[in-house]
Amino acid sequence: MKTPPPIPEERESLAKRVARWAKIVESLERGWRFDLDDWLNDMDLRQLIHEGWPLYGPDEKAEVEATIKRADSFFLLHTVDAGKCLWGRKTAKREKWSAKTNWWYFRKPRKAEPDFIEEVERVK
Repeated sequence: MKTPPPIPEERESLAKRVARWAKIVESLERGWRFDLDDWLNDMDLRQLIHEGWPLYGPDEKAEVEATIKRADSFFLLHTVDAGKCLWGRKTAKREKWSAKTNWWYFRKPRKAEPDFIEEVERVK
């Protein structure tokens, strides 16, 4: 049996997660220069924020509320509807993700490298 990975000494705060999300989103203005795996990894960060939101206190939420709203608006401006979940239909069904609730998984950048666009087209 494998030894489990060590538990991180400190969990990433909501403020740090939101700051990372905002930085990712700001980069979309220049266009996406990475592959689909990188995109999904970054969208997983937004999912973590979404899933963790109810667990944070009102003070923590208030501290980042304007930043997350601004970042999400910028994300929507610099992405388009992908017409599908970029993790694929099976994953979306298993996780019960929807374009309404988990919209970050159902969008793609307006500007992206041709290889990324081809990867997105292959998602089933």
